[in-house]
Amino acid sequence: MKARIVERTHPDGTVTFVIQQRHFLFRWSWVDAWSNILCGAACQDAFPTLGEAQRHICYFDGTRIKDKVVAGITN
Repeated sequence: MKARIVERTHPDGTVTFVIQQRHFLFRWSWVDAWSNILCGAACQDAFPTLGEAQRHICYFDGTRIKDKVVAGITN
């Protein structure tokens, strides 16, 4: 498993769903996804609903981006 979603209950009772990945050095350890990314502060890995977290997990589970050339210039 490359990524997972955990339910996190905060002291005030609010619940968020956080995407976690295996630590980039210590593979046995799970960490919040932002800590595995160089610009971690810009990474959103916590969501107010499980459904929203499930929609975003594809950005963290190793799913590759697909590029398709739709126009070009030839000489």
